[in-house]
Amino acid sequence: MSLQDLIKKYDNGNFTKTGWFSLKNDGDSAVVRLLHKGETGVEEGTGEPTYDFPIYEVHKLDVDGSGRERTVLCKGENCEICRSGNKPILRMFLQLLNTEIKDKEEQLQLWERGLVDIKQMIGLAAEYGDLTKRNIKIVRSGAKGSLKTTYQYFPKDPSEMDVPEPQSVVGSLILDLDRDEQIRAIEGRLQLRRGNNEETPDNNSGNGRAAANRVF
Repeated sequence: MSLQDLIKKYDNGNFTKTGWFSLKNDGDSAVVRLLHKGETGVEEGTGEPTYDFPIYEVHKLDVDGSGRERTVLCKGENCEICRSGNKPILRMFLQLLNTEIKDKEEQLQLWERGLVDIKQMIGLAAEYGDLTKRNIKIVRSGAKGSLKTTYQYFPKDPSEMDVPEPQSVVGSLILDLDRDEQIRAIEGRLQLRRGNNEETPDNNSGNGRAAANRVF
């Protein structure tokens, strides 16, 4: 099942989180296989490692007056949403195979995480290398609904598994808006249309879009 199919399942009118990875209660755990290697090379000039984790600066806002927050890509210095006072946040959108699910077509899931888990992933990549080569047990610490929930990660020994290529979340899960669309989104009057299992602005011709750069 593709990520776009998962997004369609998620946005089914009931806003259920089918297709999204979650551990709901204290002590809950799952063994997963990430679709992201981690470190992919070294940045020319700085010597800093580069990563394939989908990490972006984004905004959360109700773009169409529906009462539901969408995720919108931050455009940095040219971002009208920043100028409106809506501060960007750093988010990682991990794609993974949840091995606890028996139906292989349902195993592909998406997990949105923040800064603490971003640092955890970077540390795991530095210590264990290619993260697609081994399963990782994830354990939740924190009661249901707690704002202080943390996760522990326990990498297993390397093992063979067919892992699909991760897909881009920008333009589907993360709305990529031009200046005029951003202004309408701030005012809650951006009209969205559905097509090919994704949401896009109804006047999006696909032209004039700047390529979205991951933070890492």
